[in-house]
Amino acid sequence: MRIIYITVLQLCLLFLQADAQRIKSYFDADNYNHTINYDHYKAVFYVQRPETGSGNIKSDRKYAWFSGNQIRYTQGGYSGKLLNGIYNEFYDTKGLKTQGLFEMGLKSGKWKSWGEDGVLDSIVNYSSGKPNGKFEKYDQEGVLLERGSYRDGQLNGKLEKRIGTDSIQVTRYKRGKVVAYKPGKAVKITRWLKSIFTKKDKKPKTI
Repeated sequence: MRIIYITVLQLCLLFLQADAQRIKSYFDADNYNHTINYDHYKAVFYVQRPETGSGNIKSDRKYAWFSGNQIRYTQGGYSGKLLNGIYNEFYDTKGLKTQGLFEMGLKSGKWKSWGEDGVLDSIVNYSSGKPNGKFEKYDQEGVLLERGSYRDGQLNGKLEKRIGTDSIQVTRYKRGKVVAYKPGKAVKITRWLKSIFTKKDKKPKTI
């Protein structure tokens, strides 16, 4: 009887050890982390876990996937591991170049990009692989050049663009097409936009 108890105990310990190894592998994010080095920057990203499956692949979306130590993009399909998780690109100087999130191969949420000097270049919001929501673009000095919004990958609403030091162009879009702008609002909106787009230098008070 004692031998039976010892045998059962040993079997239980083996099962517990196997479960512990499986749990560790499941939560070990390093197993799904990859780095690719390019000429002047590197990409650090995560790929899908084996248990996540592909989900519903949409024919009008371009998917990012990893195979042969390369990130590839294919519309309506993939043949490798989908990018899934935080995505970062770093310059050789270790400064951030791009930062965003992939959800099963599709860009999601807020994506930002910077120049090599650390100046913000752009902010674009994505949903299910398409630009969706507000976006902003900046010049090399970090001054706002353009801002607007997307809906399902198309410009929608006001597009505000700086075309000079004191001049702002406003264009209205609906589902990617330009629509007529209502007269009578241009002056008021332009003054408001100038206060946003124009840099104000504050002079120190003299005593």
